[in-house]
Amino acid sequence: MLTEMQTLLHVALPPTSLEILSISQLTDNAKRLQTRTPQPTVLSSYSESDYHWLVGVLDKLIEFIHRGAERRVPELIENDYEWAHALLIELVDAVGENDTHPLRPLMEFVWQLIEKYEDKYVPELTELFPELAEEAPIETTKKNKQLATNTPELSDNELAAQAFFSIGYLLYHGNRTEKAISAYDTAIVLKPDFWEASYNCGIARNDLSQYKKALTNFDKAIALNSTLTDAHCNRGVVHFNLNQPTEAMDDFNKAIELDPDFAEAYYNRGTMKAEFGDYEEAITDFNRAIASKPGFVEVYHNRGTTWLRLDKHDLALVDFDLAIKLEPNSAEIYFTRGCVKGSLGRHKSALVDFDKAVELDSNSVKAYTVRGYTKARLGEPQAAIDDFDKAIALEFNSAEIYYYRGVSKSELGQYNVAISDYDKAIEIKPDFAEAYNIRGLSRGKLGQHDEAIVDYIAAIRLKPDYIEAYNNRGISQSMLGRYDEAVADCTLAIRLKPDYAIAYHNRALAKTRHEDFDSAIVDYTEAIRLNSDYTEAYAHRGVAKAELGDIDEARSDLQTALELAERQGNPDFKVLVEKWLQRIR
Repeated sequence: MLTEMQTLLHVALPPTSLEILSISQLTDNAKRLQTRTPQPTVLSSYSESDYHWLVGVLDKLIEFIHRGAERRVPELIENDYEWAHALLIELVDAVGENDTHPLRPLMEFVWQLIEKYEDKYVPELTELFPELAEEAPIETTKKNKQLATNTPELSDNELAAQAFFSIGYLLYHGNRTEKAISAYDTAIVLKPDFWEASYNCGIARNDLSQYKKALTNFDKAIALNSTLTDAHCNRGVVHFNLNQPTEAMDDFNKAIELDPDFAEAYYNRGTMKAEFGDYEEAITDFNRAIASKPGFVEVYHNRGTTWLRLDKHDLALVDFDLAIKLEPNSAEIYFTRGCVKGSLGRHKSALVDFDKAVELDSNSVKAYTVRGYTKARLGEPQAAIDDFDKAIALEFNSAEIYYYRGVSKSELGQYNVAISDYDKAIEIKPDFAEAYNIRGLSRGKLGQHDEAIVDYIAAIRLKPDYIEAYNNRGISQSMLGRYDEAVADCTLAIRLKPDYAIAYHNRALAKTRHEDFDSAIVDYTEAIRLNSDYTEAYAHRGVAKAELGDIDEARSDLQTALELAERQGNPDFKVLVEKWLQRIR
């Protein structure tokens, strides 16, 4: 009998296998809201040792300020004088006569402290040597001793507050955010109406996710300067981070009311609208932001993700192209554009973008992961495994990454090691129905059909409408000679999905093994109706017809299968069909 010969069961992989990020996942990668930080005038490049020195100065000055009465600058004492004098020498050397140097306020503050100490405790030369007074006059007046500056004379507290503000400013731009906050806080204590310090402190605290304290800072800045557009915008960001969307929107609206060309406010408002599903209005805001600030990269990125939510993929790609032109070294934008191309089936072009993303950021777990998916889709399972290995080496302990690596190993016939990956995926995510299903497939490939059925049962328990699991359980039942159970499982799959050609084919195979050839031929015919290029269905229908003695029809089906196998590049199945044809002859 021809049915004694090998037949190839058609195994269905779960529909989620080797899929790149969905659009919904992709849009979660939208750039977050923007805070507008104070722009440095021209900040020089400072070394680590410079910042270390400045932190030391800050700590010493805070200790000094805490010695005084509340909100008052104390006087230098003898133990402070030597340190202050040495500090002044360093500052004079660094600042010189540069009135715009960021440390100028600190130098002036230290100078004033020293001057007051010397006026009180260091006698003039004429007091020590009266005879000098009779000679040519020596100018030792306060005017001569004072530091050359165009700054109007300030109180001790005002000068100290500006000194701490300048330190905070430098430390913030040197990524010493916590120390910057200490400096700004001290400036605010010394000068409670110093709105600039409250504003900058709010930005620094937002960076550290100290949202409630940041909100207090911005409230204070706005109370002192109600027309400060940046403060309204940045307070809106904090409200958003605190899950207070109404208050956030009010602040963005106010910022735009105060400045109709405020690009960041339009961007933030647009991002919020997109977050809450108001996509068309979001696009309008992004357009306004671009009109005000054409080089605003993040706007193009978020407008692109919003186009995706509107299913306008080509417009999204245009925006990502523009974003890359503006910021050609952004791994994030290449990654996002690659995901969009992949979702459109442009896998080769997507791979180019993922390669660039990895080149720009060799520690990007998601770039390695999605590049691995893409290589698998392009029929490069070993290259995909290499990328999954790199993602795992970067401590990406995700059930999905082990699952997809297992799929690629299965593609190479490495079923035992694939099962180890599925085991790990299930360990991390015990309710991972797809992992149970595909582990069952690998066990079936190893002839472990009883164990495979246990996995399919687990998958169906987790996902009662899991069509592929019913189909695959039917395959294992058939391989164990349980033909009635196999037919029942495939029938369940067909009920759930009436156009599921694979289930018709596999039910027909079970019937063929049970020698129910007439009924099998009906199922093969339906599978072919649903998929006119179904090579295996033609071949197996030919086998069934041969068993019924319909040799001409059998030969016709097998010949069609042979041509399809040739066209589809399936040499192994082509050899099998040739053997069946030879057997008939």
